[in-house]
Formats: sequence, structure tokens, C-alpha cells
Amino acid sequence: MRLAIISLGGTSSELIGKEAKGFFDHVDLLDIRKIEVTAGPKELEILYEKKPLKEYDCVYIRGSFNYSLLQRSLTSILQNKNTYMPFQPDTFTIAHDKFLTILALQKAGVKVPKTYLTATMKAAKKMLEEVHFPIIMKVPSGSQGKGVMSADSLASARSMLDTLESLKQPVILQEYIETDATDIRAIVTGKKVVASMKRKGRAGEIRSNIHQGGIGVAYELDYDAENVALKSAKAVNADICGVDMLESVRGNMVIEVNLSPGLRGIMNATKKNVANSIAEFLHKQTVELKGKENHKEY
Repeated sequence: MRLAIISLGGTSSELIGKEAKGFFDHVDLLDIRKIEVTAGPKELEILYEKKPLKEYDCVYIRGSFNYSLLQRSLTSILQNKNTYMPFQPDTFTIAHDKFLTILALQKAGVKVPKTYLTATMKAAKKMLEEVHFPIIMKVPSGSQGKGVMSADSLASARSMLDTLESLKQPVILQEYIETDATDIRAIVTGKKVVASMKRKGRAGEIRSNIHQGGIGVAYELDYDAENVALKSAKAVNADICGVDMLESVRGNMVIEVNLSPGLRGIMNATKKNVANSIAEFLHKQTVELKGKENHKEY
């Protein structure tokens, strides 16, 4: 069986590719920036380095929100070719947008912080008069904690909105949940959480992301937290993802679902080979899909 991991070529993709060689006959790491999609009156073609993309039994697409349209297009085309993929086409549209993620989670019955979206910056500034401070401000797309800010007063919040408006950046407002700059990251594969950790932000920092200097320590989820992580993955139609949640007096609240979670931090914290768990899951799902297809043909 053949596996393609399409990504920006980061460390996590390389780790998964290395482990996948123990499960798949052939593993290719493909650079998403070298992929093109051609759609014409009769033809629909995916090109890699100007050549038709090879046939694969499993395709795992990773990468940032900057490539969400291409990721969705690839998934839409390949899902009709008896190829296993851990995401649905709309997964990339939903999970790469923080507010659409909140809507999907809320619809699935997952607790989320109160979040606001307005049509204009003028309306956002007006809404600031009605919220409680401090408040979290986010741009809808972003990763590794980038584009997340906090404002502790009306004046500072208005100043931030002015800056975002000058940069032509949309913004969502979200209530602040006090957790002492601590959150939980869980890695989900299918119906299982394969690893989880607590992340603690450095002094003076509201963001707990490892890429922003946070520290991760192994942490075992209780039944409720594990169920929340699984429901969150299902809400965005993702078989593999990272789920970030906050522990609060109101229960576990999810703030983000990451389709391309970094693995080095959680592997160091938990001493678990998460890359191997993902590779094994991809192989298992591919075998299951191929078995169903062979049965249909029979």
C-alpha cells in the first residue's frame, strides 16, 4: 500500500513519515506548495511538480490555513478514488476558521467560551461597551498562538481594534476564562485519545502554546475531558487532530481544533510515540477501506 503525506515539510510530518514506513510499502512526503489542480470541461487533474499525481491508497494532508482552499480541493477530488483520507473537504474550511469551529462545536453540544462576531469594526467597538474585561481578541485564522491577544480595558481593546482595522484584519471577541495561562492539548485518532498534556504559558503570557515558550507536561484526561475531545474531532469531521481545551468551573471548554498539530512537544512531554500511533491509525483505516472495496467488487 502507498501513502502520501502532503504538507509544508515540517518536523511532525517527517516523524509520521518515518514511522509510516513500518506500516506502508511506500511512503512519499510531498510539498503542498508544488501541487496544482487543473479543472476543465472534461478533465480534472492533480499535478505534482508538473506531473500527474501518483495513485495512493492513503493521503494525509497537513499544513497551515493559508492552503485551506487547495486542501479542500484535493480532498474533494481524491475521496472518489478509493483513497483513505482522515478529513472531509469541509473540515479544512471549518477547522481553519476559529469562529466556524466555535459554531460547529456549539452545534455538537461541546462547551465553548462565549464568542462574538460582528460585521464591521465599528460594531465590534460598540460591542466592547457590553463585555466584561479582560477579553480575548483573535483573528479568525492563525496557528501556534499567533493572532491571539488580550485586552484588560476598553481603551486598550479599542486601540487593538484600530490596529487590526488598519491592517485590514477581521477579528472575533471571546470571553476570558481564567486558567493561569494553562490549557490541555489532546491528540485524537479516530475514537481514541492517543496522548494528552497540560501546557503552561511563560510568565506574563496568556498563550500556553509550546511555540510561544509554553511548557508541556504529561496529563491523563478524565472521562469527561476525553469525551469532549472526541466530540470535538467529530464536530469538524476530523479523524486525526489536536484539541485544545480549558478546565474551568463551568467544565471543559474547547477553544480550538488543530488539523496539523505539532508532535515534538507532546511526544517529549508524554514520552509516547504519537507519530507511530498516527501512522498505525492511517494504515488500519486504509486496510479497512480497501477491505470494504474488495467486498463490494466481489
